[in-house]
Amino acid sequence: MARRKQTLARSKQQKLQCRKQRDRKTRGSTSVVKMSRKMVERLDFAYHLIHNGDYAEAEETLQKLDSGSTSCPQVAEALMFLYQSTQDHERCCAAAKRLAVLHPRDAEAHIMYAQESMFCGRATIARLGYERFIDRWPEHQHITKAKTALEILVPETEDRIKAFGFPKECALEWLAIHEESLALLQNGDYSGCAAKCRELLAKVPTFASARNNLAIAYFQSAHQSDAVAVLEETLELFPDNRFAEAALAKLYFLTGRTEDAQRVADQIVAGPPAYQDAFVATLETLAILGRDEDVVNLAEGATADQIMDDRAQGVRHHYLAYAKCRLGDENAAKVHWKKCAKLYPQLSEARENLLDLESGGGHAPWPAAFGKWIPKDTMDEVVRKISDKKEVLLTRYPAMAVLIPALLERGDPTGREVAKMLAMAHGSPQMLDALKDFALGMRGPDSMRFEVLQFLKEKGAIDAGPHRVYSRGAWTEIELLAWEIYDEPVNVPTSPRVLERIENGIEAMHALDYDSAEVCFEEALEAEPNNCTAAYNLCASWLQRRGNALKQKAQTRLEQLHRDFPDYPFAAIALAQCAGMDRDFQKARDLLAPIYKAKRIHISEAKALFTAQTQLALEERDLDGAERAYQFLCQISNADDSSMRMLRKRIDKASRKSGLRALFSRF
Repeated sequence: MARRKQTLARSKQQKLQCRKQRDRKTRGSTSVVKMSRKMVERLDFAYHLIHNGDYAEAEETLQKLDSGSTSCPQVAEALMFLYQSTQDHERCCAAAKRLAVLHPRDAEAHIMYAQESMFCGRATIARLGYERFIDRWPEHQHITKAKTALEILVPETEDRIKAFGFPKECALEWLAIHEESLALLQNGDYSGCAAKCRELLAKVPTFASARNNLAIAYFQSAHQSDAVAVLEETLELFPDNRFAEAALAKLYFLTGRTEDAQRVADQIVAGPPAYQDAFVATLETLAILGRDEDVVNLAEGATADQIMDDRAQGVRHHYLAYAKCRLGDENAAKVHWKKCAKLYPQLSEARENLLDLESGGGHAPWPAAFGKWIPKDTMDEVVRKISDKKEVLLTRYPAMAVLIPALLERGDPTGREVAKMLAMAHGSPQMLDALKDFALGMRGPDSMRFEVLQFLKEKGAIDAGPHRVYSRGAWTEIELLAWEIYDEPVNVPTSPRVLERIENGIEAMHALDYDSAEVCFEEALEAEPNNCTAAYNLCASWLQRRGNALKQKAQTRLEQLHRDFPDYPFAAIALAQCAGMDRDFQKARDLLAPIYKAKRIHISEAKALFTAQTQLALEERDLDGAERAYQFLCQISNADDSSMRMLRKRIDKASRKSGLRALFSRF
């Protein structure tokens, strides 16, 4: 007890000491916001999480704290410390810049901003920051560190000034504006980036890099026509600007000008760019356009001049993996995505593609996240309103209609799902054709393509089949559900006494009293030998008690029932289940085939059919098929029913086993 009190006292003392240090740093600042006791405690908790390595929870805590106190330097400092701890240089740089503005007397904030700018490749901002630091705090303990950094930064910035051809007297100012625009672009502040680019172009109208960045910012701000106009003007001024050429081909495609996009892409392929940024932009453009062989040829033929650093090399491996996978070489794709992850771990597409491919998710490969296909604000609104049936989003965003076929074929999971839902909601002939091409193709998860096939059948866009579809890595033929499910009571002519015996037998089965159930069904059959319901349930009571003898007895009786009454579906379904247990899957499919062709089916028959279909798929280790059948069953059954819960457990158990098999196969 005494030790616990001592520990708590030390912890409290440490918190107080940290608070005093923070208070000393912010004392005298006119911009400091006095924090409430609750805010101080939450800030202490965030620091505690950071020290313990709980970075995700610390970030969530600080973001909640930050939302109500955007001008609080204490929170900005905590964010800077968090991102420094996680080596997230971009966000650490943004937090340091914010803290330097909020608390201009904080020397550590200024040197941190310079340092993180250097790590982010913004040499001019870093140089100017270190020089200001030396002027303001010449006796600071980190003065040597600042001077050492300048020994690297000064020659670097001088080289950039020569490369850009800026006049000496304003070169650093112009370069700093350019780097600020890049930082804003990197952090998703597209309107801010556009403003900086326009400011720079007012000073130096011929600066091509600013024009390229302005086009990207315009596109992401949903000003696509302005973005295209900027790039077209840039190419008129600088016909040899290969980055602008690649970016223009991509924007032509993303704004619906497919023929223009392919024309420019042909020009690029005929004479590939020689320098790195344009080379990387070209790979992205060709991948988004779906020109897989061109991507492979360009990526495999890369020279040292075209690829100079690890980032560009990582991007090259990503697009090469994407194209190889599209062309059928999954093993090579995995190798290249793993290389990308080592060289450029920040490129999440490579990691996510590899994970999807190894887990059998079915979406890989995709070249770029959905956010690179349409402007961010548009994407956010489309995703947010996708379930709102009253709003026809394709009418509001016509460019999306042009992209839907491409997104269905090579979009990431979000892009493909959005494209599917938009096309289904719109329902125009053009959209139905796009869905048909997707469903009868080999891209995307099996379950998604089967869902679209059923949708197309319901809309009358295709018939019940059979259709040649790609499933479980191979082409096969399937027939679609062609019947209507009804739930009206079925009035089968029978005597009240027989009906009572059948009902008593079913109740006995629910109570697991199979002996009593058997007696009830046999009495019913004595009175009505051709009563299918009594005969079927008698066989079910035998099967429930298990044992080979009873199974054989039930199977023989079911075969007789099926011969005598071929239109009675329950006998065929039960025999198909028996065939599945015997691993005779073709026999099971043959037994079920006539039921799929019926025009109408009672809900009880549909439940039995989907249950059998789920069980058969599990026996075949077809997890996608089992999931599809189970989802159909959920639409007409209570998911909390005991039999449904049992099926769900079987599917989940099979999925876990499949995952373990995939894991061990990699060793």
